[in-house]
Amino acid sequence: MELLPEMMKILLTISNAMLYPVLILLIILVALCFVFAGDMISEYSKRSKDFDDKFKGGHLSGFCGAVKRLVAEHRNPRDEDMLSVKIGRLLQEYEAEAGRKLGNTRLLIRVGPMLGLMGTLIPLGPALLGLSAGNIEQLANNLVIAFTSTVVGLLIGAVSLTVASVRQRWYSQDLDDMEYMAELSIAKGGD
Repeated sequence: MELLPEMMKILLTISNAMLYPVLILLIILVALCFVFAGDMISEYSKRSKDFDDKFKGGHLSGFCGAVKRLVAEHRNPRDEDMLSVKIGRLLQEYEAEAGRKLGNTRLLIRVGPMLGLMGTLIPLGPALLGLSAGNIEQLANNLVIAFTSTVVGLLIGAVSLTVASVRQRWYSQDLDDMEYMAELSIAKGGD
């Protein structure tokens, strides 16, 4: 008994067994990717471009209210260091929340194309076996699965990259605006 043919059979069995889970994951990730895109569109509708509107009833109004409360609590000049620490903590919390949202999307940027590639390569083995046996229908079916998996994986990566890039720009601008607003509030004494 030769070892190589037996190892090839085992590897082919493992590879073929992974096809359905990969295809199911691709379908789930496409849905998740469009959920993230819809969430971004929803977030866009709530965002304001005007600096004052962001903090007065806009998407950053909660942060503004928290900073004003902190400034009012720490009116004593000796409390200025504590005030800076607490405002810094608020900024870190916002940054952590933004990082969490971006992290989920960045995961799809990597995993989508990887699964697409797996969905491409897995059916190529059976396609080549079909070709060698003269079974053109098996070859064609497996090639369709292979190429559509590639397209779907790239779609997941492209949409996720777009969502992550737009959100990264938004959150970076928000952090800059929040730091500036906090400095203004400290300078004005909470007025």
